Amino acid sequence: MKKGFILFGFLITFILSGLATFASGNYLHTITLEKSNTGYNVILGSDSMAKVMKKTPSDNELVLELSGITSSDTVNALYKGTNSIDGLVVENIDSNKLKITVNAENIKNSTVIINPINGQSAIVGESLPVDKVLWIGFVMALLAVIVKVSKKLTEEDDRILIKKDIKDREIELYRRYRNEMVTNPSINNRQDMRMKRMLKKIDRKIDERLTSSIL
Repeated sequence: MKKGFILFGFLITFILSGLATFASGNYLHTITLEKSNTGYNVILGSDSMAKVMKKTPSDNELVLELSGITSSDTVNALYKGTNSIDGLVVENIDSNKLKITVNAENIKNSTVIINPINGQSAIVGESLPVDKVLWIGFVMALLAVIVKVSKKLTEEDDRILIKKDIKDREIELYRRYRNEMVTNPSINNRQDMRMKRMLKKIDRKIDERLTSSIL
C-alpha cells in the first residue's frame, strides 16, 4: 500500500512538472490578421500552446482571452489582405493571462489559430494540437499502469494480513493443545487422535477461507 502511494505521488509530481513546462516562459510575439473568404484568420504567434477562449460580443468585435501566456516586450501586428481593422488592443489582465480585442467589420466570422514555435498549430475550438494529445494520452496510460500496480500491491497486502492472521490462530491452537496435554496427563491415545482430527478439520476450514479470500 505504501508503494502505491509513492507511485501515485510520483505521477502527480510528473504531471505538475509537465504542466509547468507548458505554462512557463510562454510569450505572445505576433498577431496576424488575414482576410479570408468568410471573414478573417486571426493567427497568434507564441512560444508554445496556450488556452484560448473566443468571444464575439457583436458582429464587429472579437475578444480572445488567453491563459498560460503573457505578452512579449513588443507584439507585432501583421495585416494581410486587409486595411479595414478599426482597433487592436492587447492587455495583460493577470499573471499569465492576456485579453485581445479586435474591432473590424464582420470580425465575428473569424477563424482563430494559435501557431506556437514549439508545437503544431491548432484552430481554437476545433481540436487539440497533436503534441498535447500525445501528452494527455501518455499521462492517461501512465495513470492506468499506476492504478493497476496499486491494486496488485493492495491485494498482496491483504494476502499477507490474512496469512498472518491464520498463522497467529494456528500458533494459539497449538499452544492450547500443548497446555492441555501438560495439565491433563491422563488424556489417552483415543482422545489424542480426536484432538488431531479436530485440528486437521480446523486447518481445512482455514485453507478454504484463505483460498476464497485470495480469489
